[in-house]
Amino acid sequence: MNVPNKITVFRFCCVPFLFAASLIQFRYHWVVALLIYFVACMSDKADGIIARKEGLVTDFGKLMDPLSDKSLVLAAFLIQINLGWHTDLVIMIMMAREFLVAGIRMAAVSEGEVIAANAFGKAKTFLQMATTGITFLILAILEKDGETIITTIGYNAPHWLNIYCTIAFWIVSIVTLLSGLKYAKDGWHLIKTK
Repeated sequence: MNVPNKITVFRFCCVPFLFAASLIQFRYHWVVALLIYFVACMSDKADGIIARKEGLVTDFGKLMDPLSDKSLVLAAFLIQINLGWHTDLVIMIMMAREFLVAGIRMAAVSEGEVIAANAFGKAKTFLQMATTGITFLILAILEKDGETIITTIGYNAPHWLNIYCTIAFWIVSIVTLLSGLKYAKDGWHLIKTK
């Protein structure tokens, strides 16, 4: 397994640690969650740069890199929804898009094709990572002297944070939906032949 693929696997491994740091109440736990999320997001950029620069682009990387991104981003959104931001429809739109794209990719593999992430998909991933990353940053800043003031128990986020999350999550869901429609359009020849 080459270095970019190892970095992709590392990103999958970050997901349970992100959940643990977010859901277990300990001193500066949102700071730890932010650091884990930041390192995982930066690893997405790193594996792509290394793969292209060293000529290490593989079918495994083309397939698993987007899946590791999806796992990380959906974990971040689920953590934040668990905090009380009731944007369940946003998650449903995102998951529907991911299942659609995964289905198209599996159909492509059966035909001997590999569908890599396109520019629209990469923009969607960047926007998702930025939106959830900013939320983790705000949660870390709101920790007072290492004490959590926003928890899943006794949720008490400021009103402006609720407004930010609602607007940001809906913008991301619209871009996600448009990205899914683009993949469906590009992979329509695979659907039609079945």
